[in-house]
Amino acid sequence: MLLEMNVKLRRGHFDLATQLSVNDTSIGLFGSSGAGKSTVLGLIAGTLQPQSGHIVLDGKILFDSRKGIVMPREQRPVGAVLQADCTDSAETVCDNLSAAYHRTLKQRRLFKPDYLVGLLELGPILDHAIELLSAGERQRVALARSLLKSPKLLLLDDIFATIGNAYRMQLLPILKRLQDEFGLPVLYASQSLGEILEVTDQLVVLEHGQVLRSGSLREVAKQQGILRYLGIRQIDNILSVHIRAHDYQAGCSLADSFGLPLALPLRPHFAVGSQTQVSIRANDIALSRYYIEGISIQNQIKGRICALIPSGDSLIVQVDCGATLLAEITPGACRSMVLQEGDAIYCLIKTHSITYLTELDALPYQRVVSHGDGYYYLSASGLESAALGHG
Repeated sequence: MLLEMNVKLRRGHFDLATQLSVNDTSIGLFGSSGAGKSTVLGLIAGTLQPQSGHIVLDGKILFDSRKGIVMPREQRPVGAVLQADCTDSAETVCDNLSAAYHRTLKQRRLFKPDYLVGLLELGPILDHAIELLSAGERQRVALARSLLKSPKLLLLDDIFATIGNAYRMQLLPILKRLQDEFGLPVLYASQSLGEILEVTDQLVVLEHGQVLRSGSLREVAKQQGILRYLGIRQIDNILSVHIRAHDYQAGCSLADSFGLPLALPLRPHFAVGSQTQVSIRANDIALSRYYIEGISIQNQIKGRICALIPSGDSLIVQVDCGATLLAEITPGACRSMVLQEGDAIYCLIKTHSITYLTELDALPYQRVVSHGDGYYYLSASGLESAALGHG
């Protein structure tokens, strides 16, 4: 999927000037309330028209002010579940879904209505008029209708917030299947970083109608001051992990990260073989000269000290374990352990001190972040950033 968008739109006191060029399976559109997320989705879907610019999806022009092209929403190869879609219609849910299904070419159909009706539990409301449905019911109907259209791009505007947690775990697998098996990209807009990371770790960060940053979470979080905007606090190490097993008896999920074996908090909803991201605070990593027998800490990872970096009244220890970890200790601990660059060391990490990024939202921002290939210190004000080292 290649989406190219360069548009301008003024609505009242809000000016949007957004330029995008994304070529990924799925993208998260992240920003605070009023950043322009819903407006961007509406422009792509065709519910809104910009004053100038162009929008092109896989070479097909959806809008071009210079060429005078405005493709109607119904003809756009886009499925959309938007917050602004509140059309009151006397049409029944059954008729609405049937119409969407029959308008789709047979060779392009991915789903049958009955399957989606069962998945989204629409059976009890099939004979109800859309105008009589609740907000959550309308969102479920809109999602079914969008999927029946078999689009080339699926736009989702913060649907987990309105569709209800009861359907969250049902929807996530189907979104993954759409991406992995059918190659259907999803553009998911939300002010919840955790929700976006359930779908993708590729981000476009919006602020005041403009693209602030774009790229993977690791790339975006390196940018000066961006952590505070993302709502992340004191996340010193961000690691991508592959889930390899769930040990119910031990109460943990087993994973690998850059060759490192890790015991994580038990989360059976992550499929074996799937990838996610976790965070570990630097001050939650203890250091030991030796492997310790008879201790409850399950993660004892051997590495080598790359750098000892003074940081206020603390000391940041950069450890190469295959991946790079940052540990925070006191200068006194460093002296008593006689730590030096090049020394072998064990990083001790409690299982429950590891946090899944999908579970982390809107926490107060504080200070440090490590990405494995660059390590950055941000002051409490978020105004300064300095590289600590490179792996």
